[in-house]
Amino acid sequence: MNKSEIETFVRFNFWANERLLEACQQLSADEFTQAVTPDPGWGSLRGILVHTLDTEYGWRMNLQSDDSDVILNESDFPDVASLITRWEQEKASWADFLDSLTDESLNQGYGDNPAESAKVWQIIMHVVMHSIQHRAEAATFLTALGHSPGELDFAVFMRG
Repeated sequence: MNKSEIETFVRFNFWANERLLEACQQLSADEFTQAVTPDPGWGSLRGILVHTLDTEYGWRMNLQSDDSDVILNESDFPDVASLITRWEQEKASWADFLDSLTDESLNQGYGDNPAESAKVWQIIMHVVMHSIQHRAEAATFLTALGHSPGELDFAVFMRG
């Protein structure tokens, strides 16, 4: 994997997040926090999105060798606007992180035992795919509430 390719996937990830969050802005506070059925494990639309953001944040910190034990909680995000603000910060942090990478560093293992661990690019792809899964869940609930985020496909992103 090379840096240009991984940057494309990360840009796609944040593009899709932004489309989803834009649709969330149409929700009432109650709709954003209400229990979802069936529950995919995070309780509410807000719960799904906070979990997704927390995973993007946590893995980036891990890849940067920062052993931060901060976990983002739903209660930290009373509304969509606060979630958008934090996700914009995370997008900027990912951009800085990507700037620090080279083709060589992407293809190295990470952590305490790089020879035995996944490569950096593989972890980044895990983060992107994890977010895809949870965006699909969130999009289902948004669509049920009459606020579809529209197409979130990579092909749509690539058409620009």
